[in-house]
Amino acid sequence: MSSPPALAAAQAPRPRAVTPRAVLLGLALIPLNAYWVIQSELRWYMILTLNPLFVTPVVFLLLLLAVNALLRVVRRSWALSTAELLVVYVMLTISCTVATHDFAINLIGALSYGVPYARPENRWEETILPYIPQWAIVRDRHALEAFMDGGVSLYSREMFLPWLVPLAVWIGFMLALFGTLLCLNVLVRKAWIEETKLSFPVVRLPLAMVGLETADFYRSWLLWAGIVLPLLSGTLNGLSALYPALPHFETRTRWLSFTTPPWNHISLPYSFYPFAIGLCYFVPTDVLFSCWFFFLFIKAQSILGYYVGLAKVPGYPFTDDQSVGAWLTHALLSLYLVRHQWSRLLHNLLGGRPLGDEGELLPYRAAFCGLLAGTVALIVFWMAMGMTALPAVIAVLLYLLVAFSITRIRAEAGSQHTIWGVEPMDSFTLVDSGLVGRRNLIGAAMNHWFWRANRSHAMPAQLESLRIWHAASLPPRSLLWPLVLATGLSVIAGPWACLHVGYREGVVSKCLGYSWWTGTEMYGWLGNVLTAGQSFSWQRWIAVIASSGLTLGLWALQMRFTWFRLHPLGYCAGPMLVWIWLPFFITWLIKSLVVRYGGQRTYRRLIPLFFGLIIGDYLTGAVWSLVSQVFQFAGYQIFH
Repeated sequence: MSSPPALAAAQAPRPRAVTPRAVLLGLALIPLNAYWVIQSELRWYMILTLNPLFVTPVVFLLLLLAVNALLRVVRRSWALSTAELLVVYVMLTISCTVATHDFAINLIGALSYGVPYARPENRWEETILPYIPQWAIVRDRHALEAFMDGGVSLYSREMFLPWLVPLAVWIGFMLALFGTLLCLNVLVRKAWIEETKLSFPVVRLPLAMVGLETADFYRSWLLWAGIVLPLLSGTLNGLSALYPALPHFETRTRWLSFTTPPWNHISLPYSFYPFAIGLCYFVPTDVLFSCWFFFLFIKAQSILGYYVGLAKVPGYPFTDDQSVGAWLTHALLSLYLVRHQWSRLLHNLLGGRPLGDEGELLPYRAAFCGLLAGTVALIVFWMAMGMTALPAVIAVLLYLLVAFSITRIRAEAGSQHTIWGVEPMDSFTLVDSGLVGRRNLIGAAMNHWFWRANRSHAMPAQLESLRIWHAASLPPRSLLWPLVLATGLSVIAGPWACLHVGYREGVVSKCLGYSWWTGTEMYGWLGNVLTAGQSFSWQRWIAVIASSGLTLGLWALQMRFTWFRLHPLGYCAGPMLVWIWLPFFITWLIKSLVVRYGGQRTYRRLIPLFFGLIIGDYLTGAVWSLVSQVFQFAGYQIFH
């Protein structure tokens, strides 16, 4: 790997790590990026942000690199340095954790759904809406009906004012949440980046693009071959949707359905996403194997259940409840693995000893106090929402535990993470809903919008930014203001873009990606649990305990036997890899054969090919999303 100073010298005279022009450029691009993503995902349901490596920051980085090449010819001093390029990339990545299908779009769906869809038959106006604080959702029917129908401007008093208080409250919540996660990342950064040296597969591509992987990255014919293949297939696939006579090779998910038992108890998706195959190449082989194995493991449970009679048990095979046990156990194991570092840190904090935090994003004392203050602030927020103290504490701690586990999995494996079952709306009903109480159940439902699926999570993106800084030999503290400013602008730009597009187009009349499902899941679940109730289920608890034991057993076997190939994180992430389990299998097979018969040298030589698959597929998705916006039609999307 080329050293950062040598690379910087090859590109331009090295300036300070973070310059005002880089931060200003990042801030200028964030609203544009938010609008691009929301227009694509809300208006046309063309997904750009649901995988660990977001599409638009990669495309913006490519554009900046192209502009940089021209600037070096015109006037070398105008060109951005490697550090400046990384500043912009990181800021855009942070914006994609907010302006995304799984966050800002879900928030707007949660705020706008309840009042318009309240009917006499569902009795929401009696059983739910009076118990939600006035400031928590939008209640102005005129503004909401205009939002549903479209054809009006957001920028009028009647349209904007009803959103002002709810959005201000939730923006404050988002800032507290992201700040808490950032403090947690500061406390774990050294352990996972410098001491454990986790692989961080997601950061490999941006580092390679700016030259920190190899100096001759763009001279590799394998890179360009990898770029051309998905560009050709994506172009043909997109055109064939408009002109069916054209030849094409479908890479998106299709489904195998069966009609005869026991196979009719499952459906099997299959896909050949080029970007997923490219990303998986940088995932450890045992993790690749574990992810696709446990996806099929859950399917096998359904088939086995048919033969032993369990298929008749309501809820079997309790996939969501297995998720609860697996994710929480993995989170606790991840905490256990950093126990020595945190014990030493706490001992030094209490004893007033030197902390060795000069090179950290924040001083450890500030990060520790920020973590405590943020946690308390989040608990107080949910108590203000109406929850009692213990459920509010459980809801916040559950989220922090899952965030910690997701971040560990992303750092170690780069795997996609879709999580169901752990959120309060599901985990609270592991006990009798009558014991939980109406207001706590409503609070659990109001958690749903930011808990849902957890695919564009902020905490791993923050830590990956710190990993990029470490790889570029940049001081972590220089990243603080870009992260803070990017977060502050993103929590405004994401909701703004949703409202702007929604009022113009009409979220119900034209927007294919309006998150009505978030509202349906929240209010539908609440209506059912408040009316019919949900009783204690010992079958669900058996699933939770068994999955927890399996996760713990897998971890113990991995720690004891080097030959044991099943990784516990595969049991967490694998069952929900609905869209990309087959790319995991394909890449596992390729990597296994390459390493076995070609060795590490061949593996390294093929790296540019798989980088190219990612870049080519992402360029295809970006171009089709822009074409769709210009010509107003739902074009080809590279994922989902």
